Amino acid sequence: MKAPKRIGILDVARLAGVSATTVSRVLNGQADSRISLETQERVRATASSVGYVVNRLATSLRTHRTGVFGAIVNSLSGHYQPHLTSRLQAAAQRRGVELLVAQAKAEAGEIAGQLRLFQQDFFDGVIMVSDLPGQQALCDHLDLMGKAHVTLGAGLTGPLPAVLTDDRLGMKLLFDHLAGLGHRSISFVYRISRSALRDRLSIFEEMVAASAGSIVGDVIFFEKGERDGKLLADLLASPQRPTALICGSDGLAIEVVAFLRDLGLHIPADISVVGYDNVPDTAYWSPPLTTVAQPTDALCEASLDLLVELSNLPLDVRVAKRPMRFVPPELVIRASSSSPSLRPFSLA
Repeated sequence: MKAPKRIGILDVARLAGVSATTVSRVLNGQADSRISLETQERVRATASSVGYVVNRLATSLRTHRTGVFGAIVNSLSGHYQPHLTSRLQAAAQRRGVELLVAQAKAEAGEIAGQLRLFQQDFFDGVIMVSDLPGQQALCDHLDLMGKAHVTLGAGLTGPLPAVLTDDRLGMKLLFDHLAGLGHRSISFVYRISRSALRDRLSIFEEMVAASAGSIVGDVIFFEKGERDGKLLADLLASPQRPTALICGSDGLAIEVVAFLRDLGLHIPADISVVGYDNVPDTAYWSPPLTTVAQPTDALCEASLDLLVELSNLPLDVRVAKRPMRFVPPELVIRASSSSPSLRPFSLA
């Protein structure tokens, strides 16, 4: 019995109406923004319909590339990080890129050990999600090993290359929204243990200074402990109490809202509360949370674009390039913010 003809890359290219190079780049996870998503989908659908499968071993032996990437995530708990990680995996799947995700160990030395896996020839590059312990040193180590890397969402002071939300725009959207409602006393709620929030804090302080005294703005430290809770309660009971709170993240906002309710306060009747991230369930909180929507899908697409782009460059060019790319966020106005109330209130 005659063996069936083996489908090759030229067959896929002919059926999809593209070049063999385009087929190779798409199916090996090397497609960038120059190849439209529509074309990428057509190539993958064509390859699937005729049963063509990339021989990863043969490809890697020839090109020293596998189309497989790694990602190290700071945490798979909380509100925003799991959402960001799942969208990153979905973006990789849409491209036909293999993305293997690992949760970071607790210490920088342990993460360095994890990186040994990603340094193997099987991986073409690494995305580091948010801020990891000793992250700059980890990036330097990857450079020495010749591996492409991109930091996703670690802030303005994080290592490069990076893809970030434009936090300056996001904080301005929140600040202008509250000021437009008539708030003149606005506080920023910050958690020292969340270093990813430091840029938002700095931006808030800059905006308060730029208001030339028209906005009074303080910083409230809100850790998980009785001391900070008492300080916040004392502030809210004082004549200088803020009429609005900007929380550095949605996860922090939900803790603050619960705390304020325990004090007997009503939101936004007594005080407005806004967050940052727009995690999937913020629309269903009580009240629904006004927040800044991080453009999660766009961030993930941009980080994969950049990683593929860098992994295709010679090492010296890649190390010298060090781009920082910003994606603009959007303000989402919901029921947790309103004009400041002049009515007095007492704490429970």
